[in-house]
Amino acid sequence: MAAEKKLNVGIVVNRSKPGAREVLSQIVEFSRGHPNIHLLYEKRTGDLIHRPGMSEQALAKKSDILLVAGGDGSLLEVVEAVYPAQVPILGINIGSLGFLTAVAETELETVLPFLAENNLRLSPRLALETIFHRARGKDIVVPCALNDVVVARADATRLIRVRVEVGDYLVTEYVCDGLIVATPTGSTAYSLAAGGPILSPDADSIVLTPICPHTLTNRALVVGIDQPIRIRIVRHTGVPAPAIQFDGRAGGNLRDQEWLEIKPAKVPVQLAYLPHSDFYRVLRQKLKWSGASV
Repeated sequence: MAAEKKLNVGIVVNRSKPGAREVLSQIVEFSRGHPNIHLLYEKRTGDLIHRPGMSEQALAKKSDILLVAGGDGSLLEVVEAVYPAQVPILGINIGSLGFLTAVAETELETVLPFLAENNLRLSPRLALETIFHRARGKDIVVPCALNDVVVARADATRLIRVRVEVGDYLVTEYVCDGLIVATPTGSTAYSLAAGGPILSPDADSIVLTPICPHTLTNRALVVGIDQPIRIRIVRHTGVPAPAIQFDGRAGGNLRDQEWLEIKPAKVPVQLAYLPHSDFYRVLRQKLKWSGASV
């Protein structure tokens, strides 16, 4: 897009983060020198500087790009709110560098000129759609989890038995604290903390990572995206129904005769980054990879 063409930039700021107002003010000040940038605000974000705002869904429809200032959690909340809108989302981390957010707040001066020229790189990300087949009532469809779907025990003293199928094939029955089904994007989140592998963001794969499995040979498993994943709970008397989470959001409990069907979401999530951004550089920084030491 040519620099002189109007660029509608939607802004969502996590007001609870220290420095949120300063980041917002810096973006507003930059836009004053770039008449091609037209700023739009999410309702609570607009309230910070006494500007009119709108819902996140309306903002996504009217914007050419969304700027989300906060952390990885803030970005995930916006993704969930606006999906399946294909508006690119650029995350600005207020605090330490995250895996999802593209830049730290200290790098705003670097990224805003690229924004003004509409010269950002798009990174389509695989997300997960989950159908919660319930024993009673209507099935529940969760259209988008960018990071992961987690089934975890509700009783801290009792393990659960999780039956996993991929397509027509039984994988195993994990006896564990829980199971993480993660996208490549989510492979650097809870799955990584539980011992799962790191996947490149453009990998067409899903990771199944058991949480504290009773059998130590039960390891994380990488599967393709062409067959659905089915998860059931093998019930034991006295064990409470495990909890389900979608990108950290509570999604109910998985009871007898209920099951989850997980598959790629209908459309990817569009994240935006600087043209020279490098996923592996973020890994080196975040995980402190420094090569072999002598």
